[in-house]
Amino acid sequence: MKLNLCYLSLLVLASSLSVTSQTTVPETDFQIWNETTFILPVVRSKDEKGKRFDRLSLLLITSLRVGQNRFAPVDERIGGGLDLVINKYFNVSPTYLYVAGQPGRQRSEFEHRLRFEVGYSHKFKYFQIKDRNRIEYRFRHSRTNSVRYRNRFSLGVPVTRDKKEIFMPFVSDEVFYDFAAKRWSRNELIFGIQKKFNDRLTSEFFYNWRRNRSGLPQTVRAVGVNLKVKLK
Repeated sequence: MKLNLCYLSLLVLASSLSVTSQTTVPETDFQIWNETTFILPVVRSKDEKGKRFDRLSLLLITSLRVGQNRFAPVDERIGGGLDLVINKYFNVSPTYLYVAGQPGRQRSEFEHRLRFEVGYSHKFKYFQIKDRNRIEYRFRHSRTNSVRYRNRFSLGVPVTRDKKEIFMPFVSDEVFYDFAAKRWSRNELIFGIQKKFNDRLTSEFFYNWRRNRSGLPQTVRAVGVNLKVKLK
């Protein structure tokens, strides 16, 4: 009888350790990211030189990330919004995303995310700078809601031939401020190459290094590709 009780106790302990190992979020993770944005222009205008551009566009955003150090889905997103070009320097973009995350095995998180951003870009003779400021409201299931401010600054240097851009290497850094925690909670450093294949397809191939000050995984290294597809 005592032997059976001892054996049963070991089975319960082993089962609990197994469940814990499955639900625990890893401290470091390697992931593969993809985001594809479909752009449908609805209002077109002309600039001071008479060149036509997309003043207002509808956006459809889809995203998939795999990781957990085993190429399992860790983040799926779908949403949409608007992109309004104010002038050649500034644009504003309100968007909505539904986010389903799996940070650990047998652990799921869901949220509705409302975002509002103001973007600035300026092309100089030999380089280009961009600065994106975003406010993000996160309505999270079974967790406390949160609000974040995100700033991403990018520097790109176009590679040209016969005065035509072939591709553009870039580096960017994005910082996150969590209003609930009252601190800068995350930093993302990104190295990549932007390539415009034609007027309808633009891509970014990148490497992302993320560091979290709170929550797991603490460090994420990711490679990926972002696509922007313009619809007629």
